[in-house]
Amino acid sequence: MSDTRAIPHPSLRARLREKLPEILIEAASVVVALLLALALNGWNERRQENERAATVRASILAELRENRSEIHDAQTRLEAITAVLEAALDETKPEPRELKINLGLSLLSAAAWHAALATQASQNLDFEWLTRIARIHELQDAYLRVQGTALDQLGALPSDPTVGARQVARALIPRMATLSQLADGLAHGYDEALDEPSGRKPASN
Repeated sequence: MSDTRAIPHPSLRARLREKLPEILIEAASVVVALLLALALNGWNERRQENERAATVRASILAELRENRSEIHDAQTRLEAITAVLEAALDETKPEPRELKINLGLSLLSAAAWHAALATQASQNLDFEWLTRIARIHELQDAYLRVQGTALDQLGALPSDPTVGARQVARALIPRMATLSQLADGLAHGYDEALDEPSGRKPASN
């Protein structure tokens, strides 16, 4: 004769107690997977930020390299202008009838620099390096201002033939000397920032 007594079922608490290790393992696996995903995402974001910062730095240095080439050309022109003006002031020689002055225009760009400051990429660049580059751009701005004033001064020179070359030379020499000093300072700043000394000696004043 079969036993008709009901088989007792384990209570919910007992079942939970039995499944608890499995639940904890699964929960721990989910937490570990989440932490790994967050860590990977953070690492990927930092990598992308570092790549953007490296791109920004390379763009700034490329811009400075082009500006250095411009300023070296300007130094050569300023040396020639200074020689012409000093020769015109030499009273042991006849006063020249005309002065040939080719100042030209140095196109010094700051586009990459301003673009970097307008984005968050600059936050991942070395602060000391950023400060050095900022000083160079301050000097660059000063050079461009003086260059503009010098060009205005050249354009305003009188065409009156009674105004002698020596008088014109005396008026131009202070401005050209200032521009030459700024050009020499810029060339030195570019060389330091690029860590690529060009071997060019500053123009003598």
